[in-house]
Amino acid sequence: MYNRVEDPAAIGWEKMTDSGFPEAIGAFWTRREGETGRAYGVLTEPRHNNGRGVVHGGILASIMDHALGKTVREAVRPLRCATIQLDLHYLAPVMPGDFVEARGEIVRKTRSVVFVRGHLTVGGRQVLSASGIWKVLESSRQNGEGGVA
Repeated sequence: MYNRVEDPAAIGWEKMTDSGFPEAIGAFWTRREGETGRAYGVLTEPRHNNGRGVVHGGILASIMDHALGKTVREAVRPLRCATIQLDLHYLAPVMPGDFVEARGEIVRKTRSVVFVRGHLTVGGRQVLSASGIWKVLESSRQNGEGGVA
């Protein structure tokens, strides 16, 4: 069961404008879910493959890190944040051409750290689960350009 999506915009997703490493992965998409939630998506491509012809785990890790970082960023605005721990569990392979959806939720938030968990799905099937800790930065200059790490 694969999730073939030719045009995410046609099913309610909006293209995000990112720079730096996330841009190298490809277009990130987003859509609002519920009152305050957001989902993030990436349309995988053959260039994301590993030697076995499935999407490389490093690509999936990057998608999850970016989506959870966005989730935390919304919770700590206007402050910035940076990943300090990310634990991943790969559950199923992702094929090139699959539209990967990422969702995260805040588990606990303190003044200095935020605990978050999330998952990646393809066509409703969970392919990766994650939990992590993000450091809340006192200044937007503490992680270089001030972006979400």
